[in-house]
Amino acid sequence: MQSFEELDTKTTPCSKTLNLRLHVYMLELWSLIPYYMARLCTSLREKDVRVTVGTVGYHLDRKFFRRGGISLDPLLLDIGGGISSRLLRRIVKSLEYCLNLLFLSLRLLVSRPDLIHIQYLLFLELGIPLEIWFVRWVRFLRIPVVYTVHNVTRQDTGGKYDAVYQRTYNAADALICHGTEARNELIRKFGISEGRIWVIPHGPLFEKQTELSQERAREKLGIPRDEVLVLNLGVISRYKGIPYLLDSWKHVQAKGLKCRLIIAGTGDPALLSEIRDQVEKNGLSASVELRLRFIAVDELPLLYQCSDILVYPYREGTTSGALLTGLSYEKPIVATRLPFFQENLREGETALFVDYGDVEGLAHSLTDLICDPQKRGSLAMNLVGQRQSRAEWANIAAATLNCYRSLRDPSGSVEDRGLIGSR
Repeated sequence: MQSFEELDTKTTPCSKTLNLRLHVYMLELWSLIPYYMARLCTSLREKDVRVTVGTVGYHLDRKFFRRGGISLDPLLLDIGGGISSRLLRRIVKSLEYCLNLLFLSLRLLVSRPDLIHIQYLLFLELGIPLEIWFVRWVRFLRIPVVYTVHNVTRQDTGGKYDAVYQRTYNAADALICHGTEARNELIRKFGISEGRIWVIPHGPLFEKQTELSQERAREKLGIPRDEVLVLNLGVISRYKGIPYLLDSWKHVQAKGLKCRLIIAGTGDPALLSEIRDQVEKNGLSASVELRLRFIAVDELPLLYQCSDILVYPYREGTTSGALLTGLSYEKPIVATRLPFFQENLREGETALFVDYGDVEGLAHSLTDLICDPQKRGSLAMNLVGQRQSRAEWANIAAATLNCYRSLRDPSGSVEDRGLIGSR
């Protein structure tokens, strides 16, 4: 059986230097967050961390990691992601997930990384404690475990699986979250000690990648030039409030404004069908453009460049890669009053806030910006002015490395660790 050192040397361009100080196995066996994984692993390697990327190919873009020069752990089973049938793909991927977790557990007996950094646990999201045995096994082998809490709990369960989350959080040596409110919830709700929690921002998944003008970008995507464009882009989930947004858009359309709403992204087929039905039922087809599909990496910056306003009508959530990506395009924003949004935006300066479910309030804020190009420009300029305060991946990697080192040197204090990117 190959050791992790051999795998890293053979499969990663950055591992030619064999005297790197720390070897981390980055674990995300479902490939739910490939863009985040790619950015974090690349940034850590630039800090001379040896990273074995323990994930499988992204099923919507099987060549994504390869195009970015990122080699994955070749000993992971990875057939399911290439299956076109959604049901069969999920069955095969679930089986592969369990087998990969089992085989990885055995491999750790032969060769051990310095640390395992877990990004996502599939069955935890379903309230099934299957993976807790793996975390405890790793700890039994005296391998430190870092777990990134992208969302403190699953957004649509109402606390149903809190006991499983509690056991998982207690099993890890250190937890990383992306905002101070998430940290406070871990302390308040789950009793996690502050010394085990690191607040490290979530960076933008895609920085601005096009020099095209807004007019040229619209031309390439076939979008009219003379309409104010409101964009909602990202993986579509129920907690992201698309039906609420469409209810509000009906009020905006009733004012006879020359504007268009684009909803772009993929998600659960049943939810996408509901969105299509709502648009048709409410007579919104003329002003709402649905791009309910996977948005390729080269199309994504064009959509942001086309837009005049970004909207995030989320019901809940403790982080948002979509927001942090949108921030890098410096467009005026309308968002719901969630703690994470309020940590990254300033009401009246860089964004307009509304309470989730306030249909008329959201319609009013959107109408306000649609009708007032000067106000849009002011919000955009304020975002430009805050550019230097936004977290960069180099700083995110440095803070993550400090977290790793703290597990090898437990004498470091909470003050030594500090917080970055929090307001």
